[in-house]
Amino acid sequence: MTASPTLDPTGRPISRARPRSHIPVFPFDPVSRPRLHTGLDSVVDRRNGGVLLVCGAVGVGKTVAVADWVATHLPRSHPDARIAWLTVRDQTALWPELRARLCVPAAGSGQPAAGVGEAESILAALGEGAEPTVVVIDDAHLITDPLALAGLEYFLQHAPPAVTTVLCARFDPPIRWHLLQLHSRLTRWGAHDLALSPAEVSRLCAGHECALDDQGMHALMDLTEGWAALVRIAAIYLTASPSDNADALTALARPPHAFADLLVGELIDTLSPALRQFLTCTSVPDEFTEQLADDLVGGGAAHLLYELDRINFPMTSLSRSGKVWYSYHPMLRAYFLAEANRLGRDLCADLHLRSARRLTAIGELQAALTHLLAVPDHRELGSFLAEHALALVFADHGESLFDALAGAAPDVLTDPFLRLLQATDALLHGGSGTAQAYRDSARLLADDDPHSLAGPYRLEALTAAVDAELAVATGADSDPIVFPERMPPADRPDLDGYLAVTTGTALALRGELARGEERLRIALSRTRSRCHPRLRLIAVTRLAVTAGLAGSITTMRQRAERACAIARDHDLLDLPETVHATALEAYGAYLQGSDPHPEQIRVLCAEHIRRDGTPGPVAGRLPHVVGNLLDCQCGDDPGATDRLRRSIGRLLDADPAPVLGGGLVSAAVWALLGAGDTAAARQLTERARAVLGHIPDTVLSTAALTSVAGNHQTVLGQVEPVLAATSGAHPVARLTGWLLHARAHRALGNDSKTREAVDNALRIGATHRVARPFFDVPGTVELLDYYAGCFGHCSDFADSIRAGHRPQRRVQHPPLTATELRILQQLPSGRTTQHIADDLSVSINTVKTHLRGIYAKLGTRSRMETLYEARRSGLL
Repeated sequence: MTASPTLDPTGRPISRARPRSHIPVFPFDPVSRPRLHTGLDSVVDRRNGGVLLVCGAVGVGKTVAVADWVATHLPRSHPDARIAWLTVRDQTALWPELRARLCVPAAGSGQPAAGVGEAESILAALGEGAEPTVVVIDDAHLITDPLALAGLEYFLQHAPPAVTTVLCARFDPPIRWHLLQLHSRLTRWGAHDLALSPAEVSRLCAGHECALDDQGMHALMDLTEGWAALVRIAAIYLTASPSDNADALTALARPPHAFADLLVGELIDTLSPALRQFLTCTSVPDEFTEQLADDLVGGGAAHLLYELDRINFPMTSLSRSGKVWYSYHPMLRAYFLAEANRLGRDLCADLHLRSARRLTAIGELQAALTHLLAVPDHRELGSFLAEHALALVFADHGESLFDALAGAAPDVLTDPFLRLLQATDALLHGGSGTAQAYRDSARLLADDDPHSLAGPYRLEALTAAVDAELAVATGADSDPIVFPERMPPADRPDLDGYLAVTTGTALALRGELARGEERLRIALSRTRSRCHPRLRLIAVTRLAVTAGLAGSITTMRQRAERACAIARDHDLLDLPETVHATALEAYGAYLQGSDPHPEQIRVLCAEHIRRDGTPGPVAGRLPHVVGNLLDCQCGDDPGATDRLRRSIGRLLDADPAPVLGGGLVSAAVWALLGAGDTAAARQLTERARAVLGHIPDTVLSTAALTSVAGNHQTVLGQVEPVLAATSGAHPVARLTGWLLHARAHRALGNDSKTREAVDNALRIGATHRVARPFFDVPGTVELLDYYAGCFGHCSDFADSIRAGHRPQRRVQHPPLTATELRILQQLPSGRTTQHIADDLSVSINTVKTHLRGIYAKLGTRSRMETLYEARRSGLL
């Protein structure tokens, strides 16, 4: 006779009351964790015999989280669920205890076979139609007996759908977990899932009357990473500490006895000597790869890492740049780092050197520097700085580099090479005054002691590069600087590339465009490999500047777009050089008649807090002016004109005076005139003339004011020097000059001179695809309308300008019908009325009727007047 599921073998009823006495009770109130409760509920709700494996080191909160869920949440979310909690202590009693917790009867006759047989017997007693049941097996890592493991595997694989099993363990019991994964029945939680959130840490600390501000909470999270037991110990320590929380948190970085007792007693004492030695050596770097670990321990790292992973040691891994990086929990690393320090100063120095060499070899320069600074002997530090310090500066780590040297190796900073590096860093951040001070200091140091840790060639090369860049940044005369005819062969690509970039830029700005272009191309070739991408970004941006100086606006735009692409590919979007490239691209598009992009305007007009604590443009005044000019052209913001006036005023007030080209001043003047602010335009022109002198840009600004005032004869004399073949003026300036020349002659009634000037302007514009001056100089588009169809090979370019100007036209006449438009489009061909009628398959009288309607709507009396008005209004 088979026993009833609700009766024991003697026939007595089995109580279905929840056996709560075996659920752990803690001497503290657990922190409520709704996120974990929801996750546990979801495993139960699947009703597929699901298994949740919760693994983590001692004290991460496995048992507390599951016990709190079972005791307080599960009865509300699943009131009909049966609960069986089993804490493993004696493996031989595993199945009898589980049977007792589940309140299922023993087998009717005989004893089931150990392991699988016992598990099978319990599952048979539960039955397929069992009520919802949650089985929790705590300390499951203690199950090591092969028979017990076999029974556990059988139980998990064959559990009925209504049975959910939760296993809490420090590491995975050695059974075939993949079989459960194949059927989507296994869910894993690790230390990361169990880590307390900042809000949960705050509630836990509040329970111990420990209040932390945001900074203290951040420090505690960095220290404990949400490890529950460590957080609780820290809260108790902070509450009892007589010092303030900041000092107490600093002291916690060196594990106090309470931390050490927990870590040693429950975690570290269980490790083999080989693993402890491995952990001691690999705790020296913040993080390490398998290859670095091999260097530190002499080989065998792969096996030891496998062992640590097998026992679920608190260690994280992260894939970066094609390598797997490992790191330990901060408290564990602090413990083993203290162990390393106790083994002797020489051993620690050796481990730091090994770490630095491997990190340098794989390009982790900033991490390598940290280890070299920890070595008392600075000889290897000097070699490292000579080879790699410039790369750190380009990676925007200059400030942290010099701060670290000032704290750990101040004597190194007295080397002239380091002073020049400080000057380079200042130049990259727009601090030309600071850079000049460092350059002067380097000169004095070199005079006192010509020997440098970098050697004579590198010192000489960096000196020349800094001098050239200072000349560019300050606008100083670079003629006294002697640049070698040929670049020396590459020794260090970053240094030689920087030398080529700076000297090439200086040559271009002093008018030697061909030599400057050649140097910059050399720089680009030397920065394609083994250099920080920022140097390549600078080289391409400077090549764009050179193209702009030469008047090749299309090439300037293309190179600037390429520089922006480099910035996007290498996550360099926040650098000043990227903003400069954006300014060049946007200004080139502006000159070629394209509408500005709102995102470009936002980037160019952005401001930030500079190193001296004052607000200012992200990349200096020049890109800021370009951004405000584009913003002004949008016409959406009435305050844009005032911002443009202020920004270019600050640029002209800068010391040293800026180097301006490409018609930026006259473009701003035209923008102000277009907004009706003639007084601001005049004030800007006078200020620019006082600062920049008699250059084409200021001459054209003056001529623009004269033209708007109607003094056309004076305009002719003002623009004549710009139009002279020997003037060497920028193509944009010459184009603007010819348009002012044409407007003046048109007003004076000189038709042939007007036509000649328009032709000259179109030839320049078509060559460089520059359209903006045609929109800026009043009446220019009307001249193109008047002479439409008469420009030969420039006609397509003229038509594109007229088409681009159509949205700005104001049509005052009534709209034409579709038929009238078809007839109007036939008029420029010179065809007779009869020919038009034949083409349209209508009578000649119909065409004449439509022509009278066109004349009436356009207010014209002849074909010639009609063609002019149609072109002026954008109909043709």
